[in-house]
Amino acid sequence: MFEFRRDDQHPIDHRARMRRRLATLLAAGSVAIAGAACAFPDADDASAFQAQSPSVRTLMLTLDNGDAADVYLPRIRSRFPDWFEDSLPLVAVLQGALVDKSQYRQLAMQLARRGHVVVVPNHFRSFPPAFPDPVLFSEVGVVTAVYTTMVAADADPSSPLFRVVDIESMAVIGHSLGGRVGLTALAGVCEPAICTAPDGTYTPPAALRTGAFYGTNMLGFDGVVTDLDTSGVAVALVQGSLDGISTPDKADATYPTLESPRGRIDIEGANHYGITDRNDPPGARPDPLQPTLPQPKANHDVAQWIGYWLRFHLRDDPWAELWLYIIGGSYNGIVEVTTD
Repeated sequence: MFEFRRDDQHPIDHRARMRRRLATLLAAGSVAIAGAACAFPDADDASAFQAQSPSVRTLMLTLDNGDAADVYLPRIRSRFPDWFEDSLPLVAVLQGALVDKSQYRQLAMQLARRGHVVVVPNHFRSFPPAFPDPVLFSEVGVVTAVYTTMVAADADPSSPLFRVVDIESMAVIGHSLGGRVGLTALAGVCEPAICTAPDGTYTPPAALRTGAFYGTNMLGFDGVVTDLDTSGVAVALVQGSLDGISTPDKADATYPTLESPRGRIDIEGANHYGITDRNDPPGARPDPLQPTLPQPKANHDVAQWIGYWLRFHLRDDPWAELWLYIIGGSYNGIVEVTTD
């Protein structure tokens, strides 16, 4: 653990764009990745993360709202820290209802390898009488808590995250309920049950530019779609063909209500838990449909294509643009992408 001290944000100089592009190449190619001495003191907790990656560093911290969170970022060699200054976009991952943050480890690891700082919090809430004890249930304020905590860490010389986070480029990823939370956050909406602001309003961080949401729809219990205004942000719905909870027809109904730029990423054979490390995670509502896509393959495809979405809309990555907008899916036909 380490403490964060809030300081003024440091300005991004004229070399920032060049550094971001080089950091993208270094992180994606594992050129500047550890195996040797790091620039920061080691804060990894092997008991919390049993299988470490040589290219990804994992940290644990407490957000300024009190949530415990896991942080994943490229492991940077001491000879390269200046090239990573302000270069790694920030990604907040919002959990599905009753799903622990540890279930998004494979997703976070893959995104970190692709040059992001990924924050996965556990947010607990109580809903008596059904849930008198706190349960895992996200809300829009978590997005802001991730951002403000990372801004403070980025400005703190004692933090392992000092001056590596691009605090002007942020994305949100959500699973199921977390996707609905993320969509409403992007739209700046304080929806009952997933927003607890006393004044009933929510303003997202100005850095929040895009989102990708797995197994997510905006249908209410009455079957009516909540039409959010997502103008100014890029939104992707990522959908498993065998999702028996947030079914493809619900994504079909939600997608037309989103503003462009928008995308639909369909993954053949994945169910509602293709984004998590295991199918039907402990404590979560089981999917009545079993996936035909092996879980490791589903994890890889979900992370890869969400990664493409983030890299294009946060970093103008031409390789990501090629896969999303020109090829439009995987060669094996498992992934199909629709954009407009």
